[in-house]
Amino acid sequence: MGQEPQPQTDQSGIVERLYVRPSRSAGVPVLTRHGAMRSRHWRFWLGLFEVLSGLLTCWVTVTSAATGIGHLQDMAASGVEPPAEWIAYVFAVTLGFGVVSIAGVVIGIWNLATLRRTARSPLIAAILVSATSIVLAMVFIDGSPFDPVKIGWTFLHAVVSLWTIGILRLKKVTAQ
Repeated sequence: MGQEPQPQTDQSGIVERLYVRPSRSAGVPVLTRHGAMRSRHWRFWLGLFEVLSGLLTCWVTVTSAATGIGHLQDMAASGVEPPAEWIAYVFAVTLGFGVVSIAGVVIGIWNLATLRRTARSPLIAAILVSATSIVLAMVFIDGSPFDPVKIGWTFLHAVVSLWTIGILRLKKVTAQ
């Protein structure tokens, strides 16, 4: 009496999954409240700079490629065969700056997306893109090494790299 019939099913093959979010364990280093606030602030400006510099580099790359293609068409129209190494140079520079500009935009968005986290990967990627931009600017932009555009672009990316290193070096304390 009082016992209802129970359905008999074979549930031996069912695996029960537990979705448990692990709690922060003691001893894990985390940023202080002030450090977390500074990290968010700096990551925001870093991400914004990377997006804007990537878009600027993309615009310069497109306009330079259009100019280079125009020169190639002028040479072809006048009957002069353009040198192969010049074509390869234009292609390599356009490809290099294009990849760096797209990477800058993507890494800038990545840094903006990780404002509230302490992930190191987007910051390290920002340093690599800045270093690559410095090398490309100094090697492939025409003009003297002391051209104001080269020096300004190099200085901005050097400041961004140092700024990013500052974010990476923010002091962490052990969680209680």
